[in-house]
Amino acid sequence: MTYGSRRDLHFTYNFFERFGTYYTGQLNKAAIRTTYRPTSKFSFSTSAEWDKFTLPQRNFSVALASLQVNYSFSRFLNVSTLVQMDTSNTQAVSANVLLRYQYRHDDPFSNLYVIYNTGTRFESLTGSNLQQLRETLFEIKLTRTFTPSLKRIDNAIQRGL
Repeated sequence: MTYGSRRDLHFTYNFFERFGTYYTGQLNKAAIRTTYRPTSKFSFSTSAEWDKFTLPQRNFSVALASLQVNYSFSRFLNVSTLVQMDTSNTQAVSANVLLRYQYRHDDPFSNLYVIYNTGTRFESLTGSNLQQLRETLFEIKLTRTFTPSLKRIDNAIQRGL
């Protein structure tokens, strides 16, 4: 079940409830998400989620909360920051910053990404003694389309090439 406001407002909200079977047990999930867009370039969102698992082995629950901030300098340059915390590990706070620059304005798939991430991950998802590792990542990713765009093909046809 879900209930929420219209998406064209400056302030939006959404309530979400899911329940039912989960493998050999039951899952109840409740969530709320809010977004505030004071301008077309700036927005921030909050969310809170609670998952309650009832399994034959044991019962447990996980809570997750996050804050996301987005800013668009232009159509071609934007930055997004996400900070979240959860109760599934002891070092519960993680952060992610993503800068995206579309360097070829006629090609939406030619992007430069700069990514910074810090947080906790499990060493392995198998086994009984799950080791938590704190890691910080800095990545740069460049994407480029090598097939000609339809606009460039049309321009070449019009020029008689």
